[in-house]
Amino acid sequence: MSVARIARENKRQLGQFMTPRITAAAIVNSLNIAEDDTILEPSFGEGAFIFEIVSALAQRLGKQRAQEWAQTKLFGCEVDPRAFAAFSNQWERLCLGPLPSSFECCDFLKWLPPGCDKGAAINRKKYVSSHLEFFDLVIGNPPFGGSIDRAIQDDLDDILGFRDGMKIKKETYAFFITKSLDLLKLGGRLCFICSDTLLTIPTMRGLRNWLHGNCDVRISEVPESQFVDSKQDMLLVTLTKHNRKAPYVTVFDHHTRIEDIEATENLSWRVNGEYARYFTGQTLGDKMVASSGMTIGNNALFLRHISDGIIEEPYDFSFGREQITLQREIMRARLGKIAPARRKRIEELERLGETQRVVVWTPREAPAIVAIPHEDYRYYNKATPQIIYSEPAWAIFWRDEGDYVYTFKKTGNWYLHGVGGKPYFGREGLTWALIAPRLRTRYLPAGYILDSGAPCAFLRPGVEHDELLFIMGWTLTDLCTRILKNVINHTRNIQSKDFERIPYPAWMSSQARADAIGCVKQLLGAARHGQVFDFNSPEVVALNGFYAYIAPGISPHKQRAQHDGTALRLPLW
Repeated sequence: MSVARIARENKRQLGQFMTPRITAAAIVNSLNIAEDDTILEPSFGEGAFIFEIVSALAQRLGKQRAQEWAQTKLFGCEVDPRAFAAFSNQWERLCLGPLPSSFECCDFLKWLPPGCDKGAAINRKKYVSSHLEFFDLVIGNPPFGGSIDRAIQDDLDDILGFRDGMKIKKETYAFFITKSLDLLKLGGRLCFICSDTLLTIPTMRGLRNWLHGNCDVRISEVPESQFVDSKQDMLLVTLTKHNRKAPYVTVFDHHTRIEDIEATENLSWRVNGEYARYFTGQTLGDKMVASSGMTIGNNALFLRHISDGIIEEPYDFSFGREQITLQREIMRARLGKIAPARRKRIEELERLGETQRVVVWTPREAPAIVAIPHEDYRYYNKATPQIIYSEPAWAIFWRDEGDYVYTFKKTGNWYLHGVGGKPYFGREGLTWALIAPRLRTRYLPAGYILDSGAPCAFLRPGVEHDELLFIMGWTLTDLCTRILKNVINHTRNIQSKDFERIPYPAWMSSQARADAIGCVKQLLGAARHGQVFDFNSPEVVALNGFYAYIAPGISPHKQRAQHDGTALRLPLW
């Protein structure tokens, strides 16, 4: 592996994106740091914020006083020895005096504040007995998407992973924010460059709830942003700790009321008065249940592309036996940990020479040509950019009702042995691409096995069948996309729970509803006869009129006037 590749892999593992000095300077200069402030930078990298803080105080107080202040008032952690060495060398080159002992090459998530026992392991008892509310300011650019030390993951989850009745996602930047706030004094400030996923994604719901319940929150653009090694959209989050609920969150100079935020299931910080009105009634989750699909673990082994109604099968499949060993089970276990009772059972099975069934695949001399449909294969629902409908493009080897795939997952070299979406395999529903700028909804006929890259939604028991088409039409509108992407999840991911959180268009009159269902039936009929649609197709654009929002009190006559009601001359489904 090249030196550059090693560096990239190390940065990815650490979640490390170095802050440009010009960016750090702009942030520091906006904070009006005082001489009596005690400051922490929990992931200082090569020292951009540290040097700008010292420089700002030196300009105000003189270099000597700034150096004296840094010896007692400035603290920092950096886990990467190479970055720490570069920082130390720069400190020496700038003649800033002895390197303060308060700068440590260590993992902030293991670090404890001054006056505490600095044992290597962290635990709840030690953490909560520590002098936590210590700092006036915590500043920096915490790691995003980095790896958390396996040895302390469970302990950290116990300490940082649950606040105000909600789960805090076990993610580096979420845990850095949580721990940093614990370390702030009341009235103290946290100022972090952060991933913009903080604003809406459902997995950060608990973090948002805790932050706006205990802090004044201000979200702004990153000033002088000149990051060259990250494509991640970033923002500047400034929190002032008060241990009380603020009346609003300020997002890019807009005051978003807490009551509007709490009207959204994901507690979105991007909701506003325009969108809050949609979150007062039912959601799509009241009508449909959404689910992710299955991660096979080796697509090339079981998936086949369909071309002109045939596939090529390169393998013969059979079952074999493999000896059970503790070493192998530890390799497959989450965090390499196995509960004592299970460990004892595995050791006993190993001692007895017990085996387990595994999948064996043998390459054929020449691939077998198989016409689809075939009893050993099922259609497989991989993501596609098409909307409305697409012909089956993939088949999965599914002999004996998927026994080979299930066995492969159960005995593979990973700990996620569950089969996502299994209760919904074969059901009629709706589906869309997980990674996409908008919902590319299409009809999913019965009979498919589900893939994790194409979440699906299915009618709940007792919901009439026409709701499937009514909801599909709604999800293809621009309004639905704006609500989804502005409020529910503004990233390119569209998870199953995002779908369930979309407001249900209950504002429509019965006539507009009937017209919309008729339109979608015609669209689907045309698509199944080979017509291809996109979001610029006039027939799809027309859906916007059918589903346009009508405020309470508007007459059905005026609602019908919102769309032209023109019958589409398309084949009926």
